[in-house]
Amino acid sequence: MGTGQAYINEEHLHNVVNGEEQRAVESHNLLKSQLQRGESTFGVTLSIGNPEVSYALGDLGLDWINFDMQHTILDVKIVAAMIEAMSYSQTVPIVRVPSNDLAIINKALDFGAHAVIVPLVNSREDAEKAVRSSRYAPKGTRSFGHRATLRDPDYAATADAEIMVIPQIETEVAVRNLEEIVSTEGIDAIFCGPYDLSMSLGVFGQFDSPRFVKATETIVSVCEGHSVAPGLLAPIGPVENTIERGFKLISLGGDLPMLRGSVKKALERARKVAKSERQN
Repeated sequence: MGTGQAYINEEHLHNVVNGEEQRAVESHNLLKSQLQRGESTFGVTLSIGNPEVSYALGDLGLDWINFDMQHTILDVKIVAAMIEAMSYSQTVPIVRVPSNDLAIINKALDFGAHAVIVPLVNSREDAEKAVRSSRYAPKGTRSFGHRATLRDPDYAATADAEIMVIPQIETEVAVRNLEEIVSTEGIDAIFCGPYDLSMSLGVFGQFDSPRFVKATETIVSVCEGHSVAPGLLAPIGPVENTIERGFKLISLGGDLPMLRGSVKKALERARKVAKSERQN
């Protein structure tokens, strides 16, 4: 050091460079990029409130995981822990908030959501409110919280462009107003809630009903016309059909139904084998 020559700490430089690369990955919404390229993406919805679930699923190759705060026991504290548990992976965390409310949308984003699903968006006004709640001033009303910047000092500068606001289309009124909703600035994708939509149409659970099929066709065509990605938040048949219909955010199912289905199938097979052995 006393020779006057510049000293380069190679280990420090390596850490700095890799740290910058890591922050670049963290601040970039991979799901948004996939949808902009027109790719089909696949995810699951979680309701079991334990970080072990998201930790176990994070490296399977899912494009996104939806943490459902609307219809499950999940609260902000457990969702934050579950998102942290999958932070080692490139799977994008999405949170379905309970309502179109500034406070809960702020919390979901501060604790790591890259996208929020907002239920019961029925109009342009509803969509605009959701977007404002997810954007910092001057574009919106989101409040700044230091937690969001702990691992990414550039978060505040990039969040407005990276975060996705995804209205849930689940009523006949929403389908009628879909053009207004998807043309709202800041909306890059929507999710069709098939059960509530079919109920609103008077054909609950009848996913082959002409009324329901027509509504989903309208959703896909209107979304495509505005370069907005259409999504289906719950399976309603073979995934091949969902892809063929043009949906781009495709749920493979929920953790509880998938757990029950897997255990039921294994049990039925075991019972069948045991019965066969007794008969022999």
